[in-house]
Amino acid sequence: MKETGTFVNPFRILSPKLDAETIRIEELHSRAIPPTLTLEEGVLIMISKLMEMTRLVSKTFVSGSHEQMDRCSALADEVDELEDVLTKDLIGAGIDVEVLKGVIRFPYRLERIGDMLESILNCSRAKANKGIPFSDKAHAELDQLFAVMLRMMNNLRDVLRVFNCVLVESIIADGKKLNQMVEDFKLAHWERLEMGFCHVAAHSMYRDILDSAKLAGEYMIKMCETLYELEHCEAFASRAG
Repeated sequence: MKETGTFVNPFRILSPKLDAETIRIEELHSRAIPPTLTLEEGVLIMISKLMEMTRLVSKTFVSGSHEQMDRCSALADEVDELEDVLTKDLIGAGIDVEVLKGVIRFPYRLERIGDMLESILNCSRAKANKGIPFSDKAHAELDQLFAVMLRMMNNLRDVLRVFNCVLVESIIADGKKLNQMVEDFKLAHWERLEMGFCHVAAHSMYRDILDSAKLAGEYMIKMCETLYELEHCEAFASRAG
């Protein structure tokens, strides 16, 4: 693990904002996309929307609420729109190519996490529409997965406000934990299936959910690795200086 330290915020350098101004980002994530949006605002709003998607989709497996599912789908569309806006702004901003190669991955990877959550949502919708039962054990496993994903997203949002090495390492550690949980849950699922405790129709659906959760975690790990790359990028360092 790296020594405790603080990164220079690349998003703050590319679109300077006072720390006090970022407080309103908590409110922005639930509103329509504003006409003027800095990179920092956009990335933080995307993460906030992904966190809300995660909370909603986790509830739908129990509630079967079409209202919650529709809200989750709407959030996925908003995440896609934000990625498009931020990426276009970055490409046209004349940023040093080495810095651009790092920061441009953030909106894209956040959009991909949204795609993974939307894939999980599709499974939840099919489960509700077809009346496919999940075992209590499967529900408990999903609750654990969503809890880790939410913690990673929350920490990622925090580290993009105040970059801290220890917090970055905790996200990576949670990502590895999530990967191991997925593998453990796959084995447990096979055992339930072989023993007749799992509905056959739930088999592929549950594995799709696990695979999507794993990919979402891997994208967050990649973003943390990119933060380390930016920290040692000469073009970025000269800009920070």
